[in-house]
Amino acid sequence: MSIFIAIVAAGLMAVSVFYLMNSTVVTIGHYFQLIEKEAEDANSESDFFGNKVWEAMARRLTRFISPTYRERIEKRITMAGGLDGLAVEGLTLSAVTSCVTSCVLSVGLVVLTQWSWAFVAVAGIVGAIVPFIWLRDKVTKRHHEILSSLPYHLDLLTLCVEAGLDFSAGVSRMVEKGKKGPIVEEFQAYLTELRLGNTRSEALEAMSARVGLIALSTFLSALIQADRMGTNLGKTLRIQSDQLRVERFQRAEKLANEAPVKMILPLVLFIFPTIWIILGGPLIFDWLFK
Repeated sequence: MSIFIAIVAAGLMAVSVFYLMNSTVVTIGHYFQLIEKEAEDANSESDFFGNKVWEAMARRLTRFISPTYRERIEKRITMAGGLDGLAVEGLTLSAVTSCVTSCVLSVGLVVLTQWSWAFVAVAGIVGAIVPFIWLRDKVTKRHHEILSSLPYHLDLLTLCVEAGLDFSAGVSRMVEKGKKGPIVEEFQAYLTELRLGNTRSEALEAMSARVGLIALSTFLSALIQADRMGTNLGKTLRIQSDQLRVERFQRAEKLANEAPVKMILPLVLFIFPTIWIILGGPLIFDWLFK
């Protein structure tokens, strides 16, 4: 009797597992069919189907994103130059995917090495923040490029204005003759806003908000103030150009003074041990095998 009950229980369990797996597979298949349909209907610039599926999956995260988080990430993406139209949903999906992948890999590593399960949580957290670290690095890199090229383009703009061109014509000539880069892209956006009917002050304030760089914001604030007060823009540009050149020299001097301090750690960890091994190795070998 007990054998019969065991056989019936095993059969019911097998049927339950089968139907559970079948319903799970059907649900997942239906979900991906919906995503595929959305991807095919999407007006995506990419011709690669995988990118369209990724965008369709990212759009499903829209209802889970808070307005504060969206505003903050959109501002960072704008400061990074737009990143080819990267959306908040796409970055969030990257963070979720990175977190899940890190957790799965860390679980396998814990099972193989008998490490603590706390490693899984740490790996998940690290995987989730990696996309945001990447975004921060993109912003920092773009700011560095703007700081490096701003004095040259400001000198070019100053020459154009002092030669008799008005500020907008000088910016247009600077964009035409300047080196391609983030600062030229920002001034191109400035000219576009002027064509759309915005005033000079509004376009400069929009540029300051887009970039979010203190040095550029200070320069643009001086231009806005000079425009409102009717001050000679050529003189203002010359003063700001000299100030930016002095600040660039001070930043280079600061980095040069910080270099010896930054070299201490690799010197102690990598170079000194190698020197002691080279000098003391033969002596120790001679003492052991003498």
